[in-house]
Amino acid sequence: MKETIALYKDITKEINSEVKEGVLFPDDSIQILRADQPVFQEYCPIKDWYYDEYLIKEELYTPLDEMYMPEEFSETEWKQMKEEQAELRAQYEKDQPKLVSMKIKDVLTEMKQMMKLF
Repeated sequence: MKETIALYKDITKEINSEVKEGVLFPDDSIQILRADQPVFQEYCPIKDWYYDEYLIKEELYTPLDEMYMPEEFSETEWKQMKEEQAELRAQYEKDQPKLVSMKIKDVLTEMKQMMKLF
């Protein structure tokens, strides 16, 4: 349970940061990944989240040189960025069949309510 609370605090902080920066809005949908096993009665907690399908695919499948100017990065930084994009894309493709779309405000409400129960 402590791990779930810590994770929920991290996810809440991440999402709230995205909302504060104007990247996301409370009525926007995001994709969530739930744990395979319940931790409380039949409740399977949220393990991770991704932007909506359109945004995440744009971020993960658009070549980096179409999003950034390669000359602004060192060769090492550019290589690291490409590796990170490939790793994130592989993880997303693994998680994608299990993802469920939810509104941000509903995700935050659910996590807040569940943290009180844990």
